[in-house]
Amino acid sequence: MGWGAAFLRAGQYFSRIHNKTLLGGNALNIVRSVCVVALLSVAASAQFNTNLEANVAAWTKCVLPECNPGGSGVPTSTTIMGTGSKWPPNSLELSVTGPEWTNFLAYDKVGATTATYFQSDFSVYLPTGFPSTNYQALEYDIFQYLSPYEFMWGSQCVTGAKWQIWDALHQRWLDTTRACSLAAGSWHHVQWWVHRVEGDTSCEGYPCMYYDVLGVDEVYTQFATTEPSGPIPAGWSNNSGLNFQLDISGAKSKATVTEYLQHINLVELGN
Repeated sequence: MGWGAAFLRAGQYFSRIHNKTLLGGNALNIVRSVCVVALLSVAASAQFNTNLEANVAAWTKCVLPECNPGGSGVPTSTTIMGTGSKWPPNSLELSVTGPEWTNFLAYDKVGATTATYFQSDFSVYLPTGFPSTNYQALEYDIFQYLSPYEFMWGSQCVTGAKWQIWDALHQRWLDTTRACSLAAGSWHHVQWWVHRVEGDTSCEGYPCMYYDVLGVDEVYTQFATTEPSGPIPAGWSNNSGLNFQLDISGAKSKATVTEYLQHINLVELGN
């Protein structure tokens, strides 16, 4: 059994235990053991990208007007830096100051891959010094550019609302059933499991992007949701990696939003 099947069966297992949302400690250990065994069985075809926060130089910003991460505001300042020994130590700090509806995207490209299964895993901390109303959304994406398609497994935690997922073909956000609850002043463990099917074009003529499981602070929700991928933009080459994005709300004419990230890992696996 490949790792993809193992994690999907694990997801089905824990969803039966706790109504698709809560995984108990003993069951979690069982699932972890299953996934570890499966990972070891296919390690030769796996790409493990670990502690991506440590290589600060690999992260690139995308903001208006040079690059378009959405929104309408042009930031007055942005930060991508390692905290070093400053609290929280050994973290990646992302911060943006700007007018209302300013978006700040930071991305890390880890290289081209033909993988079909992906898992992101990281911890995020929101400082208490900024009002929660400054944050419109916190976006966390897994991407794979594999010509002629762009797979953008986008997700965002919308303040005071739901987690949303991205429909790449129609360029729109869609609500999930999961409430957004990343409170400031605490570390939060976020995990996504997603996949695609090789050769599939059943989503309006494009390959489907499968959003499988979201974990936040060891509470897991199985979605089993599919959305269409889209065409790779002209001039883009094959690649893969992670996006983190901070979106300023419309609550103030000018605001600052910040997040810290640790233990950023991305696993990419074949069939």
